[in-house]
Amino acid sequence: MVNKLDEMETKLNEQIEKNISLNKRLAESVADGVLDQVSEGLAQTQKEKLASLAESVEFESEETYREKLETLKESYFASKKESAAAKTETLSEGVDNAAPESYTGSMAAYLRTLGSTLAN
Repeated sequence: MVNKLDEMETKLNEQIEKNISLNKRLAESVADGVLDQVSEGLAQTQKEKLASLAESVEFESEETYREKLETLKESYFASKKESAAAKTETLSEGVDNAAPESYTGSMAAYLRTLGSTLAN
């Protein structure tokens, strides 16, 4: 009876270990799928950067993992686009005031050409 009980406990422990292993593989697979979805539209280098950042994120559930990855994506990749747009706006705003009418000759022609190019 004792031997049979030990044998059953051993089998139960093996099944528990298999179950843990399968759950871990399933979580990794789901996490990879979420990472692929979140990283759509990014350049390959950005996808790799996001993947390396995602390694430190703990997978609790698909929803929370997705939210955390979206936050990482926005904080690392969206701000650069916004800052580039802000720089462009700043530059275009400064052009209107930078062309005084005291220039003559070829400099005036260059300024008119630049002004018309930036206005388009």
